[in-house]
Amino acid sequence: MKTGFLALLMTAAAAWAQPEAGVQPYLSSPRRALTAPELRDAPDEWIERSLAWAGDILVRYAPAVIEHPVRRAALIRLDDVLHIESAPKKPLVQRFYRSRIERAVREIENTRAEGGMWIWKLYNHGFFIRTPSVSFAFDIVPGTREPGFAVDPAVLERIAEQADAMFISHAHGDHASQEAARLFLGRNKPVLAPEGLWSGQEIAARLTYPRRSTSAVQEIPVQDGRRVLKVVAFPGHQGSAPINNVHLVTTPDNFTVVQTGDQSGTEGPDGDFDWIAHVGAGRRVDVLLPNCWTNNIGRVARGVNPQLIITGHENEMGHSVDHREDYTQTYNHLFGIRYPFIVMAWGESYHYDVAADPGRRRQDTVH
Repeated sequence: MKTGFLALLMTAAAAWAQPEAGVQPYLSSPRRALTAPELRDAPDEWIERSLAWAGDILVRYAPAVIEHPVRRAALIRLDDVLHIESAPKKPLVQRFYRSRIERAVREIENTRAEGGMWIWKLYNHGFFIRTPSVSFAFDIVPGTREPGFAVDPAVLERIAEQADAMFISHAHGDHASQEAARLFLGRNKPVLAPEGLWSGQEIAARLTYPRRSTSAVQEIPVQDGRRVLKVVAFPGHQGSAPINNVHLVTTPDNFTVVQTGDQSGTEGPDGDFDWIAHVGAGRRVDVLLPNCWTNNIGRVARGVNPQLIITGHENEMGHSVDHREDYTQTYNHLFGIRYPFIVMAWGESYHYDVAADPGRRRQDTVH
């Protein structure tokens, strides 16, 4: 009897967690069943006060593996604001976004990594990484195409000035920006991209297309050849297309970072999970930067076996409101995962520090 009753409860819980489309009138999509419904609009007063409060809380309670509860509350309030259907058009939201990125760039310019590795989360799946020897970036874009949203071009110039190289995972506009790529290339800094990106355009001849392979380690000279990044460009995909490079980057001081781009390859024979399962085999990966919505993030984590996970791609404002992946869903996806993880907002930074205990890996918050 007990077994039958428990099975009934589990079936009911599963049905509630994944209701059919249209069952609940407040749902824009079945996949958003476990997050608060979007608003069609909201008063400017509520938006302004919410953004100010959330911003202050995020400064007071910095990213940490052991997260303060009020910090999560601030991220969820950001979800509420950023899931107003018209949020990308709201001047208050635009100013908040630009101020967060400008704040991060100021920090980057004034931070020297004397130990450990600094990680800044910029827009969407864009990250800036700094170690004592090198700095590099992933998927840097100015923002959405909504007028007034994107950061000033001078901000992108400052990012390019600080980094030694940039990696582009795939061709979609929320990950690949010609404007950003040209700023790096104009400073003789390599831009690594998936083969075929911007094919037939002048810029294509200036890009570096790493060989897509599960094992080939390619050396990328930076800083006029004084340093070398070791790179594996795993042959990923977003669904069946487009191709999506999952970059594994190892620095001269032996930090290793994996950024997945929009990796969401299919299951089954010859699928991407065949190689994802072995990314961490024989390698020590310090930090995994996955897209928060990838299929089976727990399986991805087990394959990479990182010391720390920091998610990306939350609240892409160029997406329709039902497809703006929110922080709430990220926490749902990561619930029960056995790896340390951190959820960060636009412009936040985290100091991954192993110097204090070189015999084992650990994560410290310094900010």
